[in-house]
Amino acid sequence: MAKLLNNRPEIVNLPVGIPHMGPLMPIPVMKYLLLREELEQIKQRLLELEDGEKVIVLKEITREEAKKEMQQLFESGRTLYYSDIVKELRLDLETVVDICNELQKNKEIGIDARVSQVG
Repeated sequence: MAKLLNNRPEIVNLPVGIPHMGPLMPIPVMKYLLLREELEQIKQRLLELEDGEKVIVLKEITREEAKKEMQQLFESGRTLYYSDIVKELRLDLETVVDICNELQKNKEIGIDARVSQVG
């Protein structure tokens, strides 16, 4: 059994399955234990990703809802970069750029001269 479960002592040393079924753990129990181990590996990987780069879970909203949220954000008067909008509103970059271009074209927002000359 140890060879079957990749020599995992935490699995091999678990109590033996149901007594009247024999010495091996039932297959559903073995599958559960392997899935639990895989879940722990996934959790660990997610923690590693969160420590390195930030993971942004994007919202799924309509373009009009995104535009309204962006307009409200711009009302704060802060200078915002595309990345700021993406992080704060959890929108995809393509949508953010597209809406910003539309708002700029309609003269609803402008480019800060101090920022546009950087670089």
